[in-house]
Amino acid sequence: MNTRTIRFARTASILLVLLVLLAVLAGCYTPPDSVPEGLTQMEFFQRAQEAADQNRWETATLYYEEFLIRFPDDRPSQMEARYELAFIAYKQQDYTRSLELFDALLATYEADQSGMLPEWPRVLSLRLVAIIEERIAE
Repeated sequence: MNTRTIRFARTASILLVLLVLLAVLAGCYTPPDSVPEGLTQMEFFQRAQEAADQNRWETATLYYEEFLIRFPDDRPSQMEARYELAFIAYKQQDYTRSLELFDALLATYEADQSGMLPEWPRVLSLRLVAIIEERIAE
C-alpha cells in the first residue's frame, strides 16, 4: 500500500469513529431534570423554543410548564406558554391532549374581562382546533 492509501484509510477510520460517537451521544440525550433558577421570562421562552426547534419536546414542555409555575401573575405570557404547550402536543400528533389544552386556553379567553390578553394565541388556537377536528373526522 502506498502512503496516500494508508493516510486515506486512517482518516476514514477516524471519521467513522467520530460519527459513531456522535450517534451514541445523540441517543443518550435526556432533558434536564430541572430548570435553572434565575432565568428571565425571555430566557424561558428562548430555551423552550430552541428545544422545540430541535424536536426536543420534553425539554420544551419542561420549560413552558415551569414558566407557568414561576410567573403566575404574567397573564399575557401565561397565555403564550399555554398555547405553546398545546402546539407541542399538536406537533406530536397527540390530538386529544392538544384539544384539551386548546379548549382550556380558549375558555380562559371567553372568561376574560380584562381585554389585556394577547390576541394571537386565541386566533391560532381556533385555527388549530379546526385542523385537529378535521383530522380526527377523517
